[in-house]
Amino acid sequence: MKILILGAGQVGSSLAKYLGSDDENDITIIDKDEANLSSLQRHLDIKTVCGHASYPNILEEAGIKEMDMVIAVTKSDEGNMLACQMAHTLYQVDKKVARVRTAEYLHRKELFSDSAIPIDFIITPEGLVTDYIKRVVEEPGAEQVFEFENGLVQLVETRAYAGTPIVGHPIKELHEHLPKIHMRIVSLYRNGKAIPAYGDTVIKDGDRVYFVTKKSSVSKVLKEFRRLDKAYRNIIIAGGGHIGLNLAKHLEKNHRVRIIELDKKRVIEIAEQLEDTLVLHGNASDEELLLEEGIESTDLFLALTDSDEINVIVSILAKRLGAHKTVALVKRNVYEDLAKQSEDVDMVISPDQITTSGILAHIRKGDTMMVHSLRQGKSEAIEIIVHGDQAHSKVVGKTIEEINFPDGVVVGSIVRNNEVIMGSRKLVIEENDHVLIVLSDVSKIHEVEALFGGGNG
Repeated sequence: MKILILGAGQVGSSLAKYLGSDDENDITIIDKDEANLSSLQRHLDIKTVCGHASYPNILEEAGIKEMDMVIAVTKSDEGNMLACQMAHTLYQVDKKVARVRTAEYLHRKELFSDSAIPIDFIITPEGLVTDYIKRVVEEPGAEQVFEFENGLVQLVETRAYAGTPIVGHPIKELHEHLPKIHMRIVSLYRNGKAIPAYGDTVIKDGDRVYFVTKKSSVSKVLKEFRRLDKAYRNIIIAGGGHIGLNLAKHLEKNHRVRIIELDKKRVIEIAEQLEDTLVLHGNASDEELLLEEGIESTDLFLALTDSDEINVIVSILAKRLGAHKTVALVKRNVYEDLAKQSEDVDMVISPDQITTSGILAHIRKGDTMMVHSLRQGKSEAIEIIVHGDQAHSKVVGKTIEEINFPDGVVVGSIVRNNEVIMGSRKLVIEENDHVLIVLSDVSKIHEVEALFGGGNG
């Protein structure tokens, strides 16, 4: 696929790296900053063009007439919308994706159509990240929570701890412990390496486990892998930006929430928009302030400022002062790796990986409903709708064991007529099934696409 990315900032660069790693993609990126482009060119086999991403002559220099898709992620909402308008009107580009952050635009859905501003998919990174954190807060003990089929099915990552029911025992015993719960372990990582999750595979302390189950069963399954994590009650948010504010609005109904914000003007702005959240003017790295606010009795500390450095540092400080669980929002890989190496940061959230996941569903071939990028882009979970009858499909009417899936590809579950059915070797795939597949090696995606056929890529 020929893809034109407009904007080589954090999201644009991450997309170029992720999409450029696939030999079937031909990536070109436009940015005003020559330094951003030089850095990308040193590491990636992509074409770069320096200039304004919404100027027709620059778009033409980048080869927009041959593009299958335009992804506009510059810092300007207006520039992104204009670029998509031109891609549609002047160059008939098939797919247009744009980042739009301004709420005033997003509230007017009628703005975005072929007869107005022709954008096929709008990315709102702050909204995606906020929704992601909400799911993590709902499931104490989960490292990551990914939703499929409108929340009916969840893919959960957790860590297994010694002294819990399943650690030291084979996976098949899970079904004896949880006889009424339908769940499936779809992948297992030990010391950073994927290992097969067979029935007789023994779960060990420290294993990273990905399992699929109904949303209503997640907390029961989590108890098998870790000591019971009590529901979060006291929450401190460092950073009163879009994510911090929107999260507080959602959480303040059922939690005791405090926001620490350094900018005095912003403190006043967000305090007016919140009902039961205490907004504090101060620095989240101020030890005295954290102690005054009872950091030792804080169930969840969320570091959501615009600075990776600050988020990592204040998470470590909060943990050392007694916070039960710390979460840091981190954009750059160098800080992500640093945070993951620290035992004081319990969870690292990558907005770029979440944003990339939102875009991938529009790039994958076939009728792809949802894609989540896992493990810094090395793995992927994907929801595909099955089309075609038995005579015209490679999967319809066949059991999972009869389908020639590549190594490292697991069918986690299917949803059929709103019923969740766990993947098993004898399960027969039917037309219109929604199939949740997990790939431990994302390079196998095209083999999976070929099996399911499809025509939207």
